Amino acid sequence: MPDTSKGVKRRHALSLMATAISTPFATTQSWAQNEANFPSRPIKIIVPFTPGGTSDIFARSIGQKFTEYWGQPVVVDNRPGAAGWIGITAVAKSPPDGYTIGLTISSIIYAKSLYAKLPFDIVNDFEPVSIISRSAIALTVPPQFPANNLQEFIQYVRKNPGKCSYGSFGQGTSAHIFGETLNMSAKLDLVHVAFRGAAPIVTDLLGGQITAAFLDTGTVRPLLLAGKVKLLAISGTQRVAALPSVPTFLEQGYKGFEPVGFFQVLAPANTPKEITRKLSAGIAKALHSEDLKPRMVEFGQEPVGSTPEELAAGIRIDGEIFDRAIKAANIKVDQN
Repeated sequence: MPDTSKGVKRRHALSLMATAISTPFATTQSWAQNEANFPSRPIKIIVPFTPGGTSDIFARSIGQKFTEYWGQPVVVDNRPGAAGWIGITAVAKSPPDGYTIGLTISSIIYAKSLYAKLPFDIVNDFEPVSIISRSAIALTVPPQFPANNLQEFIQYVRKNPGKCSYGSFGQGTSAHIFGETLNMSAKLDLVHVAFRGAAPIVTDLLGGQITAAFLDTGTVRPLLLAGKVKLLAISGTQRVAALPSVPTFLEQGYKGFEPVGFFQVLAPANTPKEITRKLSAGIAKALHSEDLKPRMVEFGQEPVGSTPEELAAGIRIDGEIFDRAIKAANIKVDQN
C-alpha cells in the first residue's frame, strides 16, 4: 500500500493555514454583526448611588425609553458606596460590548485631583457616551441680605471680615471648589461650612446660620419663585433658560466658574464607537421626547443628549479648570 502520511500532513497543514487566515475575517465579521444588531439582549445601567435619587430616576426613565425603542429589557443596578467609586469601578471592569453602562455625576471628572488613589482612570477606563443634562450652581442668599448682585456681595463680605460663611454639598464638591475660587479671586475670607445634601443647606441658609450657599438650580428655582432666596450669580458660560435674569460669574468679571454640574453616561473602555454612538442617539431621542423632557425641567435640569465627542471635550475642559482651582486652594479630601 502507498505511503500517504506525507499527503495527510500536507492537507492538515493547509487546513490550519486556511483557518488561521480566515479567523480574523470571521471575527471582524462577527463584531460587525454584533454592532449592527445591537442591542440583541438586555442592557444594564449601573447607578453608583441609592435608589430614589436623581441619577436613579434618570436611569430608569431612559431605560424605559430604550425598551420602547429597541424592544430589549433594561435593568438598573444600584451600587452605592465609597463616594460612588464602587459602582463606577464596576462599569470600568465590565465587558466592552455596550450591554453594561453607567450613569453618574460630573464630580468623577475631577476626582483624580482630590484623591491620592482611585480605583479607576476617567480617561483610560471609560468611553464617553452622552451628557444627560446640565445644572448650574448658583450663589444664593436669603431675600433680606443687603446685596442684589455679586459685586455688592463681595463688598459686604469685605466690610465684615471673618463674619460671613457659605454652605456647600461637602468637602471637595463643585460648590466647595467654587466657594474657594471666589475667596481667592475676590480676596475674601468666607468660611466654608460643609453639609450632606441640599436640604440641610437650605434650612440653615433660611434660618440665618450661614450667610450664603452654592446650590444647584434644581434646588433654588422653586425657592426663588417662592421669594425665599436671591440668586446673585450662576456658573456656566451662558445664562440658564429657566433663570434668565440671573447673570453668570463670567458676565460679572470672575473666571473659574465656567463648569456646570451634569449627569453623564459612560461605557467601559474599548466599547466600539458604533455602539456608543447608537446609545448616545437613543439617549438624545429619549431626553427630548414629549413626556421625558418636561420631567427633566421639573428637576431643574437642562436636557442635553450630547454626542460622545461632546462629553469627551467636557471631561477634558472641566477637568482642567477644576484641577487648577483645587491645587490653587489646596483642597483635599480625607480618604479614611
